[in-house]
Amino acid sequence: MKRGPQRPPGRWGDEGGIGLICYVDRAEVPNLEDIDPAVLLYLIQKAEQAAGRYTRLDRYYRGEYPLLYPRPKADEVRVAVNYAKYVVDIALGYYLGEPVKYDSNPVRGREPLPGLEATPELEGKRNRIDLTPLLDCYDLQHVSETDLEIGRTLGVMGECLELCYASSDQMPRPKSARIDPRNGILVCDATVEHNKLFALVWEKRESTDRQQYYAATLYTDRTEKDYRSDSLKNAVFHQVGETREHFFGGVPVIAYTNNEERQGDFEQITSLIDAYNQLMSSRLTDKKKFVDALLVFFGMTLREGDESRLATEKFLDGAPLDARVEYIQKTFDETSVQVLADALVREMHKMTLTVDMSDEKFSGNASGQALKLKLLTMNLLVKNKIRRMERGLKERFALYNRWLVTMGEMKRVGVNDVDVVFTVNMPINEAETVELVTQLQGIVDDQTLLSQLWFVRDPAEAAENIRRQRREDGQGGQEQEVSQHDEE
Repeated sequence: MKRGPQRPPGRWGDEGGIGLICYVDRAEVPNLEDIDPAVLLYLIQKAEQAAGRYTRLDRYYRGEYPLLYPRPKADEVRVAVNYAKYVVDIALGYYLGEPVKYDSNPVRGREPLPGLEATPELEGKRNRIDLTPLLDCYDLQHVSETDLEIGRTLGVMGECLELCYASSDQMPRPKSARIDPRNGILVCDATVEHNKLFALVWEKRESTDRQQYYAATLYTDRTEKDYRSDSLKNAVFHQVGETREHFFGGVPVIAYTNNEERQGDFEQITSLIDAYNQLMSSRLTDKKKFVDALLVFFGMTLREGDESRLATEKFLDGAPLDARVEYIQKTFDETSVQVLADALVREMHKMTLTVDMSDEKFSGNASGQALKLKLLTMNLLVKNKIRRMERGLKERFALYNRWLVTMGEMKRVGVNDVDVVFTVNMPINEAETVELVTQLQGIVDDQTLLSQLWFVRDPAEAAENIRRQRREDGQGGQEQEVSQHDEE
């Protein structure tokens, strides 16, 4: 078996781990419907060796930094500024803050799609493919929340799985669920195309008699099977229940990657985050020690009760003329510390391609063009994220479409006949956008113009509503003319 991209040995404690995607020679699994249970154990054990990296990144995102453990001493202050969460959340909100839209493409000089007749009306107008059954499945399960979960996992761990399955309702519908990369693996062949072979999703469970075991489900392009192990170590898997057939027409597990390196958004700046938190902690510790500095009396001896009187009254009399009082304290250069802190913050934003919203120069600049230039690196980051996520969302669309076609609820639609539209949350001039759309009427089709309006959720449906309204207005005008003619 071939492994995915390797990590530096000893860095994450995952030597030999295979990560989220595993590549195997097709000859090793000749019959995908009869896979040796020993293969399942091998995949789980090797994948768990890579789980240490995922767990470490997840702890960073949750603010569980190594600096905070063990508990600090009485005279120490330890703080953690969660830049890991900031980097992930600001990028996530930038490209997934608005739900993803799905828009049908026109037929660009091709043969009509299956189920669409090439009528003169369709030839003269923009073809609209009916996506309603599929989009209803998305809306019923609030798929935008699943998209957010996937995007967040990508930002934290660098990769993620999505499982498509049929709901348990009386009228089943296809649904999606995010799979933690620590609990799933996708197996592909070793060709350059990396065709999917099967996927395995598992979790550790404990029975009422406190016996721990693995519960796993194996997915192929036609079936799914449940397995259970007798223990965690040297586990032997046995199939539980009957083999179930699904109707997705492919392996119903989708792999998403954050970038080519499969790294999280903040993975390359963990050392900078640690350095910044250490600097802030040392800074506050010095401040605390400054407040609790020792007060030393030279040339005099305190009488009984002077300490309490000094603490309450802040005054002490009767001191000799040659006596003096000083604090023993550590001197530090606050300016130099702040310069170093600012430098670390700049480097963190530069390496993650994110913007610092607290930067006075950024927030105080009202020029639209200058704002776009400042957001250039952010746009480069999210465009790469969008390209990779769009591939997975189209794969989801294809799986749902095959399921609905099999059930007779929808006609087949190619993934290239659908646009996946992401709305980037960039500050916009709403009046300028409306003016531009108005000026382009008659030059650009209605559906394209409507897709530029931030408040239009379904441009295809809105364009159809406009066409229907125009037809109704036209018929109403004709009836009014006929009525006036009859009166004359």
